Amino acid sequence: MRLDEYLPPALTRFLREEEGTSFTEYALVVSLIAVVCVIALLALGKGI
Repeated sequence: MRLDEYLPPALTRFLREEEGTSFTEYALVVSLIAVVCVIALLALGKGI
């Protein structure tokens, strides 16, 4: 079972191109930063 059989062709092309890869990397970095910010806010909220 291949995942690209279920994805639209435009999305498959986007994910295979360099721009798609760099976009995915940026999305992972942004989500990691968001998780760290949420953890920091939760830790600060308990201390106040």
